[in-house]
Amino acid sequence: MLSVREASERFKVPKATIYEYIRDGRIRAIRHPLSRRILIPESEIPKLQAISDFYAAKAAKEGEEVRL
Repeated sequence: MLSVREASERFKVPKATIYEYIRDGRIRAIRHPLSRRILIPESEIPKLQAISDFYAAKAAKEGEEVRL
């Protein structure tokens, strides 16, 4: 399981985008019962990778580096 912060850092996607995808149901996530942290299952990694690829392509097209 990955936290939203870990996913953001690993896949170079803004945390706000990950939260938005979770809220919209495009990425499955659970809330830890004790810490209340939002955790993303490993099975969602392909979706996170696709989002990362999209942001990298968008940045390359605009001639920028992806910023978090």
